[in-house]
Amino acid sequence: MRVTTSLIHDTGVGAIQDQQSKLLQLQQQVATGRKAVTPADDPISTARALEVAQSKKLNSQFQTNQGYAKDALGLAENKLVGVKDLITYIREQAVAAGNGSYSQSERNAVATDLRSRFDALLSIANSQDGTGEYVFSGFKGDTRPFSGSLAGVTYNGDQGERTLQVSASRVLPVSNSGDEVFMKVPGSSNSLFGVISDFIADLENPAASMPAAVSTALTDLDASLDNVLRVQASVGSRVNEVEALESISADLDTQYAQTISRLEDVDYAEAISDLTLEQTFLQAAQQSFLRIANLSLFNFLN
Repeated sequence: MRVTTSLIHDTGVGAIQDQQSKLLQLQQQVATGRKAVTPADDPISTARALEVAQSKKLNSQFQTNQGYAKDALGLAENKLVGVKDLITYIREQAVAAGNGSYSQSERNAVATDLRSRFDALLSIANSQDGTGEYVFSGFKGDTRPFSGSLAGVTYNGDQGERTLQVSASRVLPVSNSGDEVFMKVPGSSNSLFGVISDFIADLENPAASMPAAVSTALTDLDASLDNVLRVQASVGSRVNEVEALESISADLDTQYAQTISRLEDVDYAEAISDLTLEQTFLQAAQQSFLRIANLSLFNFLN
């Protein structure tokens, strides 16, 4: 192969351009903080980083749902504690009213007190969350679940349980229907509202047999309390499950972030070292080109 001035020139220019290209890429890496400035720089790592980023985004959605689930279950648990406290109080009043020394006026006073407790229970049963949805209406979140009074309470919701997907494999119920909590007293054909209403009517009826009324009320109140405690335990167990999933999701989020960083983020120390080295190479190539370009046969003759 003939070594011509043109060949020497083209080779020198090509070497300088290669060094400039490497230098530019390193400068872009340092400026952007990314290994691959464009997908073409590293298609495999770019594709993998995209997959991991999508998984991270999905995990973030699950974390959001976990927060919503925990809030909903926490609210339900709080309301169930209120129901439990009311039943316990009414039971204590029923026991007191069973005292044979109570006069009719004293029983009327207990009845007046229990009327206000009945209204408090109805208010809890119609509780709403921060978005205005009713807690105990089943799927019908925009429907006020209970209507009526001491004369009778009607449930207007359904038996559904609202759910949220809190992980790739778990769809979690975040509510319990008011029908399950308030309308079904195990072993009785009555509702919790009916149990209280009937007892109030007995208290206000001078002809009622108080021992029998108290016995019936205590039996049904105990069954209602057991039912509420069962639902409360179920809610508590779901809260524990969400908290465990929150911990797992937080660990996953950290792992995804570390993987994306490993695939995308440039090692600044290494990049700056390479940048300095490439600058040296470029300067050497430029100086070599200048020296070679100035050579000619006359230089040797002289």
